[in-house]
Amino acid sequence: MVAQACRVWPYDASLALAAVAYPMPGSDRIGERQLRLVVAMLGAEDARLLAVHETDLAEDAAFALTGDGLLLDTARYDLAKGVRAFGVVLRSAAPGPSCPDGRANDEMTLYVREGETLRPVFTSNLDFWARVEGEPCSWAPGQRLVTEEARFTIAVQPTAHHGFADLRVQSNVARTETVTGSDRETSSQRRDSRVLRYDGSRYDTSALQNGFFWTQAPSDE
Repeated sequence: MVAQACRVWPYDASLALAAVAYPMPGSDRIGERQLRLVVAMLGAEDARLLAVHETDLAEDAAFALTGDGLLLDTARYDLAKGVRAFGVVLRSAAPGPSCPDGRANDEMTLYVREGETLRPVFTSNLDFWARVEGEPCSWAPGQRLVTEEARFTIAVQPTAHHGFADLRVQSNVARTETVTGSDRETSSQRRDSRVLRYDGSRYDTSALQNGFFWTQAPSDE
């Protein structure tokens, strides 16, 4: 196993959730492996397989999985009567480029059970960082560097489309400004959000603009 996570389903003690990732044959170098991710719902007492979803993951310079890279999110994602989703988070340990313009991590997918299948209905990264102004790796005196880091939270809304509740994705943004060669640092906080609607098969995440909607003007939505 490359990574694994499991826990009893807190809303039904007879069920357990599990997520495991393992390398495919012939790939064993971290950062270059082909992985198989298996997400499952099991009987808590007998480990009987009740529902499953499998997908392939490819590691690269921006994504690598280590032992603590799988997390289960069992918050109250009540999407419809009798339908409660749960989340699986992939946390990358890849170092990425040394002077990036932006990066994202903690990709979360929400799953719902449909018989013997776990169906993904939502996927987005939850953690973002972006360079707004300046060069992070420049040591030129007096250079102004502005960066923003955001963390997403997800709330279920009372409104619904195509049978599933709308989701409000809120971005909690921290903006930091520094000047090279100076101890001066200023920071500020702001929030922005978008409401996502279910289109009959998945939640439409286009409103998130690849995760960086928070770099735009605040929304009144």
